[in-house]
Amino acid sequence: MRYRPRRPLKDRVLAEWRGYWEPQDVSKYESTLSDAVGKTMKGLGLNDRFNEEMVFDAWNEMVDGFIAANARPISLERRVLAIQVLHSTVHYELERMKGELLRRMQERFGPEKIREIRFRLG
Repeated sequence: MRYRPRRPLKDRVLAEWRGYWEPQDVSKYESTLSDAVGKTMKGLGLNDRFNEEMVFDAWNEMVDGFIAANARPISLERRVLAIQVLHSTVHYELERMKGELLRRMQERFGPEKIREIRFRLG
């Protein structure tokens, strides 16, 4: 059985009024919210999680303005980047550039994050 020291009356009244007991020793807890969130994210394995928004932003940097205006990333599922293309001529040019675009994406994010690029007309 765990020994719990008797709390003073003031502490017991405050705890009952608040609806919970506060821990006796709070030194083992994080001092700031950012530390607590960081520790929680690390514990859940989300600290180094890949963010698809980074890929979407990188797309606009990798292609010129005309292509960026007529083609945009719509999803990244199962390491396949899907790009929606508005015009068939842009689709043709992107199909020709597909190997180069994939290589540049893999250099930036790694081949384990992006394995293929698919273009959808529409």
